[in-house]
Amino acid sequence: MKTVLMIAPYFVPRRRVGSLRPYKFAIHLPSFDWKPVVFTIGTEGEELTSREKEALKNVTINEIYPPFDRTTENKEASPSRDVTSQSVHKKLTEWPDRLAGWFDRQVPMDTWVFLFWSAYSKILKKAGKLDPDIIWSTGDPWSGHWLGNKLSQDLNIPWVADFRDPWTLSGLSLRGRSVFSDSIDRKLEKKYVNSADKLIFTAKSAEKLYADYYSLLSDKTDTIFNSYNRSDGYAENEDAKEWKPNLDDSMLNVLFFGSFRRLSPVTPIAEAVAAMPEEYQENIRVHSFGALTDEDSDRLRSMDIMEQFVTHEKVVPEKAPSVFNKADLLLVSTSRERESIIPAKLWEYLISEKPILSITPNPEVGEILKATGAGIHFHNDQTADIADTLKKAIERKLNKTPLFDINRKPDVIESYSARDNTRKLAQIMDTLTANEQ
Repeated sequence: MKTVLMIAPYFVPRRRVGSLRPYKFAIHLPSFDWKPVVFTIGTEGEELTSREKEALKNVTINEIYPPFDRTTENKEASPSRDVTSQSVHKKLTEWPDRLAGWFDRQVPMDTWVFLFWSAYSKILKKAGKLDPDIIWSTGDPWSGHWLGNKLSQDLNIPWVADFRDPWTLSGLSLRGRSVFSDSIDRKLEKKYVNSADKLIFTAKSAEKLYADYYSLLSDKTDTIFNSYNRSDGYAENEDAKEWKPNLDDSMLNVLFFGSFRRLSPVTPIAEAVAAMPEEYQENIRVHSFGALTDEDSDRLRSMDIMEQFVTHEKVVPEKAPSVFNKADLLLVSTSRERESIIPAKLWEYLISEKPILSITPNPEVGEILKATGAGIHFHNDQTADIADTLKKAIERKLNKTPLFDINRKPDVIESYSARDNTRKLAQIMDTLTANEQ
């Protein structure tokens, strides 16, 4: 078997955005004659499930532990504290948080680069003993590409750079940047784009964006979508899988599996609900997980539709199948500025039997839903059309008929599985290493 050195700053059991994509690749790569060796940032207090341990039995994981880790620290005051102690806690943490935030804005890429830089000699020594055939790195954190690029040069082997989201070409900045750090990021991105042997994106629109901006040849880039893994909903305790909310089945229950936030705004669905006749508004409930922001709550009150939006306590991923089964529609929503993004929720929803309602600016989502027969798609600006679709869905539910005229295509849905996506990655790496030989 050939060996791929996978630089994945976030990897399970770290439960953060970005950890699942490298995990899904890693567990399936041995099936395609690739031995994955993962270098990741270690995390305290989180453990692999027995299912994950079994899936990773053929994967070697090397953890690099930081002296401290603000990405896993629970900075919220405990609910059991009284008001006075919470106030003291807030004052004690406010200044360090502000200082850390300022520092984060000044540092190019991200502050994990200091960890990789300080540990680089040990990483290089261990990587050299492994004698890998190729390096694969994913970002963000973009410092993963710093490490992937440097190891590729020092070991003189091909490098695949995986861009989960656009970096400097994103229409919506994921974090505040100073003028200095933004300028350096742009220079670093150009450097990595030119030096990588292959660039992989999670949306064709992002691939085209980079290919056009950097005048890249067609064989330099490729798209491998994010994916679903049928075991993701596994729970060791069957009781832990069941979600038992008190939903009114007489309503049209639209479910967003997450919290409405800046990148996944409540506005598109709220505007559609507000545009419906009042008698129809009374028959719809939009469910989400975690508290609404004060801004979103104020917006919903000003639209006089606060009653239509219901929040629930956040649930563990193992409960996802049970959650989806309670819904009439599964909602995908993302900011209108994120034109080159396919929201990760789409893939979670895809293996559910419930229809998907997409309100996103990327037409690729609509193409995928049409090809799979899994749902319907609207641009964020199509408020009247969305409102009309919800109105008809309410009528159809009352008449006990299917909400949408769609026909799921299992064979097409299977083509978006983690195993099929990993096959494509393995083929790319086979080609690159064959060229080297």
